[in-house]
Amino acid sequence: MIQRRSEAIALMAAMGALAAAGRAEAAGFALREGSTDWMANAFAGESAKAYDASTAFTNPAGMVRLNANEIDAAVNGIFPSATFSGANFVGPGVTTPGTEGGNPIQSAATGAAFAVWNFSPDLKFGFAATAPFAERVSYSTDWVGRYQSLVSSISDVNFTLSAAYRINEHISVGAGAVIDYFDARLTQAINIGVNQLVGDPVGDVHGSNVAAGFVLGGLYQFDESTRAGLTYRSRITHYIGGTQSVFIPPLLAAASPGTAAQLGFLNSSANTRITLPDNVTLGFYRQIDPQWAVMADVQWTDWSLLKDVFIVPSNGSPVTTLAENWRNTWFAALGVSYRIIPKLLLQGGFSYDESPVTNSNRTTRIPDSDRYNLGIGATYSVLPNVNLQAAYLHTFFSGGSISNAASSTSGIIVGNYSASANSFSLGATVKF
Repeated sequence: MIQRRSEAIALMAAMGALAAAGRAEAAGFALREGSTDWMANAFAGESAKAYDASTAFTNPAGMVRLNANEIDAAVNGIFPSATFSGANFVGPGVTTPGTEGGNPIQSAATGAAFAVWNFSPDLKFGFAATAPFAERVSYSTDWVGRYQSLVSSISDVNFTLSAAYRINEHISVGAGAVIDYFDARLTQAINIGVNQLVGDPVGDVHGSNVAAGFVLGGLYQFDESTRAGLTYRSRITHYIGGTQSVFIPPLLAAASPGTAAQLGFLNSSANTRITLPDNVTLGFYRQIDPQWAVMADVQWTDWSLLKDVFIVPSNGSPVTTLAENWRNTWFAALGVSYRIIPKLLLQGGFSYDESPVTNSNRTTRIPDSDRYNLGIGATYSVLPNVNLQAAYLHTFFSGGSISNAASSTSGIIVGNYSASANSFSLGATVKF
């Protein structure tokens, strides 16, 4: 007989795993791809460059360097490629039949928009609309790990309203209010131990929430050519209300109505709490001469907030604690730009992004690993007040092994993941 309460807990535990899940193009489930300019330098110098209105997001204090009203926009395409090789063991020497899942990491299109209002030489106001967290993982329905996961999806939209003030010729400060919309969905097959010819039931969990945070920034101008920036983005806690439901294959309902009735117990509402991590970024920018500039960033992210996720179903099942045990991470980037002619700026960069996931806590929903980014791009001034931008970013993943049991009925999946990604961006900047 199916253990109804155990399965309900397992499904909601998976929801907690999703909130910790990720294969976006930054560590964990963060997504760095926003501005075209960021990608061109592999995200180097974001807190100190203050080239354009995107500084309203990366360091609001940098807005004091902009001397006109400005609007920036970017569209990005992310094209990952990943493979899994391994098996799912449901008993000694017994494996789940199926495929290895195909390419589970889905391509995605993202965008971002930024604006700065030049209120006065020393006071600026800004706006940013970005997607700083995202994930798209989808395995084929017949893959060996279907009892651990099928679809994992995170969508996040972040709005920042900010202001900056120049205290003196060296010091500027900025701050902003953040509104964040978070939406998560997952599915997984449910192993009920009956004839697989009737098909697997599929559990579907979905939840969303809106929450608030803040950003603080500072910029120190050593001289006209050299500056350093410091940014703090706060953690954001989402209290997610959601639903869980089960699709029951018609053949299963006909062949085993008792089992189908028990599965109906899983249809309910539930809630959990997820905290998106805070981070601190220190950046440096140096204009060496009219042609060459170098930049760097170091960032610390508090991913260790994701240790335990408490799942509270509304159907009478006990509260479940899911141990994630993520670690804090470091990110480092170096970039360079070269103005080959007055209208054309060439850019490049390299960055290292540490993963909060280790081999011991990697799951099929979190097949994350350390990554290395190599970016190139260009900015062309088509008019004195209009710039067009393009960038390409290649991401190398270090890959990693997995040996994980999502629940007592899912089996133990053992194998290895490998992945890479190509990202493209087009952007425009208009001053007025």
